[in-house]
Formats: sequence, C-alpha cells, structure tokens
Amino acid sequence: MYRDLTKEEKFYANENFKFSYSSLNKLLFSPSLFYRDYILEDREIRTDKHLVEGKLIHCLLFEENKLNDKFNILPGKLPADSNIKVLNALYNTTTNRESSLLSQDPTFQQEILQILIDQNLYQTLKLDDARLDKIQTADNQSYWDYLKNSSKDAIDNDTLEKCKDQAENIKNNKDVMALFKDVQTDFELDPIETHAEKYLTSDLLGKPFGLHGYLDYYKIDHSTKTVTICDLKTTSKTISEFKETIDFYNYWLQAAIYCKLVFANLAETEQEYNILFKFVVVDKYNQVYVFDVTDQTLNDWAVALEDVIERANYHYTEKNYSLPYDFLLGNIKL
Repeated sequence: MYRDLTKEEKFYANENFKFSYSSLNKLLFSPSLFYRDYILEDREIRTDKHLVEGKLIHCLLFEENKLNDKFNILPGKLPADSNIKVLNALYNTTTNRESSLLSQDPTFQQEILQILIDQNLYQTLKLDDARLDKIQTADNQSYWDYLKNSSKDAIDNDTLEKCKDQAENIKNNKDVMALFKDVQTDFELDPIETHAEKYLTSDLLGKPFGLHGYLDYYKIDHSTKTVTICDLKTTSKTISEFKETIDFYNYWLQAAIYCKLVFANLAETEQEYNILFKFVVVDKYNQVYVFDVTDQTLNDWAVALEDVIERANYHYTEKNYSLPYDFLLGNIKL
C-alpha cells in the first residue's frame, strides 16, 4: 500500500546528499540541530544584517554585474534584525499574506501580537497598540511588500553605500588586488584560469555522502602549477584576533573543505599542482589583511577534516543525532 515517506526516509532516499561547511559544522556542534534543519527541513532562513552585508560585499567584489539579480534595494530603511524575524515569521504563518502590514484587521493584528509573544519582543510595553506600533511602520511595510514579491535579499541604500565603501577599501589594497589582478582571457594558451563565486561538488570515496560549497575565488596558474584559493571574511573583531576567530567558527574546516573540493575538480594532469590558501580579512576598523596559510597548517587541517568526515559518517549511517559523536561513544569524562 502506498504511503508518504517521512522526512527522515526522504532524506535518506536522496543518494546525492552533500555536506557544506555550515551543515558539517552544525553536525559537529549539535547533531539534533542538524537533524531539525537538514532532515526535518525546519531550518530558519537567516536574514541577519551581517550575513546579508557579507554576501553584498562578495557580490560587489566578484559579481557586481549581478547586484540587481541578487538584491532588492528597499526605498526606506531596512528594519532591525528583530523586526525582520517577526515579519518573516508572520509571512510564513499568516493566512492574510495579501494584507497591508498597516492593516487594522483584528485577526491580522492578533497574529502579529502572538508572534511578538513567541519571540519575547516588546513585552515590556503594557498596551497591545504600543506593541503593534513597533511593527506597523512605513519601513516595515516596505520590507513586507518585498517579502510578498521577491526571493532576493533585501537591503537599503545605507547598507549598499556602506558595503560599497568596504568593497572599494578592499580594491584599494595592493596585496589583495595582487591576488585578483590576473584575469582569464579567451586566448587558448592563457596559463591563468580564474573562478569567482564558483560552485563545486565532490563525492567521497566509500561514503554515502559528498561535499559541496561556493568558493569566493580561486586561480589556477598552469605555468607555475599552482592553485591559489582566496576566501573573503568580514569580522566584527580586529585582524589581530582572527586566529582565534578561525578556531571559534571552525573556519579551518571551511578551508579544508574548499581545498578538497578544488583538488577533486582538477583535471588528472593537474593533480600534482600545489594548492595555496589565503584568508582575505576585513575587520571592524576596515583594516584589510591577507593571511597566508602554511603548507603544514593546511596538511593539519586536511587530517582534521578526515576525522570530521568519519564522525559525520557515524551519525549518518547510524541515524543517531541525539548527541555529539564523543558523547555518544562515552568519551567525555569529568
């Protein structure tokens, strides 16, 4: 008899599942969150301003001609992150999507108030009208209209100008532009091959899953048999703290995945090419620095990635996402 597959059965029926840096990192940190986000498909779409700004800077640097394809520039001010979360939740749950955000419809207003309770926002305000006034504004209305008519990321003009300044600051850095100055031509014997915002995938030998990711920029120099991978990072800290930031966010894992992806997609004649990795970092003071990663560090990260893949394989094959790997095996003692 026919029956609908459960979310887990559908997940495992997909023989082409591939881990990204973010999904693999989430599996390490909290397998239960990974299960919710990727198996139950109950993942919250992140619209935090710093994430959108990071994507915008990437676009301005590597794909400026696609700005209007990827971003919707709102006429007013972009709402605060907290209000954006409310509006996104409202859009996903309301039965009145076509209503104006400023509508006086009691049912629509009650939906807004319930979301504010769920998110514990503006609850110190005693009157419902005061809470509604925080949401039912002209700028929030612009964002509500965007939600109803676009799948692009929303930005305002202030955000665009801010990110343009940061992108220009990066372009004015001679060390950074020395990395990006080589542009591939149509000349058949051009030894330089460049890729920006490139999507790569790779299978993993003996594993039921693979890897995938978007790389900011990498360059293959056939004359020197060298591949240079560049990953742009914006940080709210300083460049002097970036080494700690790598450990905190597991950026080393992302670097190792990118190296593995590039290597897997090289031609057979390019398998002996040397791979270099560089982090291009813009800190909170708009200081720009290129961090070279040594061969030894890349090798260490590659070994650590293999361990992470084995941990992921355990969760995936055992279908056990209740606790992190070391806790499941009882390896944690006090």
